[in-house]
Formats: sequence, C-alpha cells, structure tokens
Amino acid sequence: MSAGAETGEEEAAGSRTNVFGEAPVAPVQLNLTALMDILSNLLFFLLAAFGATIVMVINGTVPVQSADESGVADTKRAVTLNVSVQKEGFLVSALGTAFTQEELDGMGRTIPLHGKTHDFVALTTHLKGIKQKFPKSDTVILTPEPGLKYEVLVRTMDAAREYESKEGVVMRTVALFPTVVVSTLVK
Repeated sequence: MSAGAETGEEEAAGSRTNVFGEAPVAPVQLNLTALMDILSNLLFFLLAAFGATIVMVINGTVPVQSADESGVADTKRAVTLNVSVQKEGFLVSALGTAFTQEELDGMGRTIPLHGKTHDFVALTTHLKGIKQKFPKSDTVILTPEPGLKYEVLVRTMDAAREYESKEGVVMRTVALFPTVVVSTLVK
C-alpha cells in the first residue's frame, strides 16, 4: 500500500508544482483591444503623412524672370508622332502646332512588312531622322490595330523608346522618344 500511496501523492504533488517544485502560474489573458486601436490610428496617420510626401515630391516649375532667351519657342518646334501599328506594317504621322500641313506630311511614312514580320529597324531609323531634326520631341502615340499580337506592340514600343549606338568598342543606349502612349487597349 505504501507504493500506491506514494504514486498517488506524487501525482497530486506533480499537478500542483512544476519541475522545480514551485506552484504553477495562472494563465495570463491579454486584452489587446486598446493596443490595436492605437496601432490602427497610428497606421492611418502614417499613410496620410506618406501621401503628403508624395504630393510634395511632384516636380513643378514656376515662371522666372531672366535676361536670357525664352525656351518657349524651342518647345513649339517639338512634334508628337503617331505610329499606327497595323497587320500590314507601320503608318507614321506627325502632329505639331508650329508646322504647316506639308511639313507634317513630310514626316509621315508607311513602313511595310519585312517578309512576314514588322520592320522594327526601319521604324527606328525613320524615328531617328525625325529626332535629329527636332531634338526636343519626346512623345510617340501608338495606335494598335484590333487583333494585333501583344509581342508586336511591345517590340514597337522598344523600337520607339531607344536604340543602341556603337561608339568605338562601347555600345550605349540612346533615348529616342521615351514617352510612349498606347491609345487603345490591346486584346
């Protein structure tokens, strides 16, 4: 009986003490409601402050009085190109307020397919010629034909944005028309 009594006493003692013989600690219940309220308010103010910093970073210019010549005439000599991407090739046309219709028509060109693919090299070459005449120009509007493959549109964007130039043994990327606007959705 003494063996059974010892076992019962050990079980009773084991439930009331830990390994070190100390009394067990009551479980702690945390109420995190107040902390969550504070953190959600703090998150709101952090997001509001982040939005204010983005607005402060937007570049803006103000008129400045100077003795130098104005750059307004230079911006009027910029053209905006419209490249219509069709299944038969490219149709390039120009838009600008400081040009006659004959000048704008002279910048336009139809670039047919090269074999069965679009001629991206000819497009880049034509756009380089326009960029050399009007270096302030930086915008191309792409108008894809319905049913055009997405890959063709992406390669057209790449051909209009920049080109590779070799200077000695070094290849460098030269910006052509970095602002490319797609006028319609591609399906």
